[in-house]
Amino acid sequence: MPQPRLTGVNLHVEIYPEQHRASILGTYHLANRSAAAIESIHLATIPSVATEAVTFDRPAALALADEALGYRIYSLTTPLQPGDQLRLSFEVRAEPRGFRNTDVDDSVVANGSFFTNEEWLPAIGYQANRELNDAGMRQAHGLAPRPFFRSLYAVEARQDALGEESIVFEAVVGTDDDQIAVAPGALRETWTAGDRRYFRYATDAPIGNEYAFFSADYAVREELWHDVAIRIFHHPQHTRNLDRMLRSVRASLDYYTDQFGPYPYRHLSLVEQPGYGGMHAYASLITFQEGFSLFDPQRDPQALDLPFSVVAHEVAHQWWGSYLAPIRVEGNPLLSESLAQYSAYQVVRKTYGQEHLRRLILSERGAEEETPHGRAAVPLLRATDEFHQYRKGPWAMYALSQYIGEERVNGALRRLLAQHDSGVLVTTLDLYRELQAATPDSLQYLLHDLFEANSFWELKAERATAEQIDADIWQVMVDVRARKVVVDEAGVEAEVPMDDWIEVGVFAPDDEGEAAGRPLYMQMHRVRSGAQTITVTVPGKPDRAGIDPSYLLIDLEMGDNLAEVEIGK
Repeated sequence: MPQPRLTGVNLHVEIYPEQHRASILGTYHLANRSAAAIESIHLATIPSVATEAVTFDRPAALALADEALGYRIYSLTTPLQPGDQLRLSFEVRAEPRGFRNTDVDDSVVANGSFFTNEEWLPAIGYQANRELNDAGMRQAHGLAPRPFFRSLYAVEARQDALGEESIVFEAVVGTDDDQIAVAPGALRETWTAGDRRYFRYATDAPIGNEYAFFSADYAVREELWHDVAIRIFHHPQHTRNLDRMLRSVRASLDYYTDQFGPYPYRHLSLVEQPGYGGMHAYASLITFQEGFSLFDPQRDPQALDLPFSVVAHEVAHQWWGSYLAPIRVEGNPLLSESLAQYSAYQVVRKTYGQEHLRRLILSERGAEEETPHGRAAVPLLRATDEFHQYRKGPWAMYALSQYIGEERVNGALRRLLAQHDSGVLVTTLDLYRELQAATPDSLQYLLHDLFEANSFWELKAERATAEQIDADIWQVMVDVRARKVVVDEAGVEAEVPMDDWIEVGVFAPDDEGEAAGRPLYMQMHRVRSGAQTITVTVPGKPDRAGIDPSYLLIDLEMGDNLAEVEIGK
């Protein structure tokens, strides 16, 4: 059933922190972008808040109201014709009503209020994401299984884009006079009225229909990147990582605008909220929780700047996830989370160097809690789980950039964005086609192994020996064993013959006791299945040597990639 598209949102939000309540007056601007007349408006409301005073700018009658499930249907006296527009106004009230059976509603609190439009505001049309998706619950209700993500090959799914709606947004937010309220957009003006303080925000370019509101006793750190106003709203005592965050924002905007196209806004806000989780990116606004603020990189035993890399990931979502909104089909997270993390890798490499990035990837590869217990899975192009979207996906993208070159990979991503610009709703199949076009024939096998097949490499340096053949010239012999398998969804493994280009590395001793010191040799070699010896010469005394030392390929056992070099007489 066709429904109008949301094109604009105007809100007046009143937050009362001490009373733990809020009220919202809203107006939605809707447009019929379908080819058929629309006779009724379906409105999905939130049962936990009161949605009242729903009116239209033309005659309409309430035809159905299911307040328990939060669903209403309004019949229009005169159908909305294709191309026509209408306005819908409403009021939402959120206030405490006793105690919950499970958790605590901390949306509006004395200091640190936070809520989203998805949590409180009505949505236009039928909301498929409200359907039962747990297989057991669906079976108990006599419903057939229905995965959250449709098949990658479902043609009709291209009509269902996450965040497809682009809206013009403006909001006036009021709060107590000792707090600062934050919403999407640039701060246009602020004023006080009695014991209330008001802030008017407006976006200077459309955003997706996902946004949040905040109110707290914030301190504000401000900076300009070209004509973009960067603001960090933070707890006054949480200042440890502000410089790192700003450095990351600047470096990220430099790299992403150069590689992927202009940043569409003249404002970017980073807003702290209570909690110990991570971060989340909205269009032009990034949230971070206080646990992130308290992280101390100087105590990291691996000397990693994690605040820098995490912020780079979230800024990348302004391109991957906000601007390019993927379709709700298999592989969806590869186009958002994986591309954001790949982009962050490149910013880390450009800022801190290749060795810092190698340690970062090694720390991710060695995190036991993030390593799958088995290898059974769908290929990356169809994957939706966290390991694939946050780990295997970015590893595959970065590996490809090391094999075929960063510029070739980024060129493919620019062409993907150009497809999106032309109105095409892209999937991982579109990404794969662009990567195929960028990859030389000699490395098409690698692209297939990384994305189209669920491939794993088993690479081991069994022994490394060396002898000095001249002043500062050493001959190093590395005995390696290699195997490649493809694993299907049921966990059935099939070994496939190898004739792969794989990096071989030799490293000098390191005074700081790291796994490997300064590289003496890093080159690609043809590696085949089974045991073989690789002989190279290096300009210095070697300490460790092995295969795939940068951990580019998907090998779940990384502890045996390098071996200590035995020095011969």
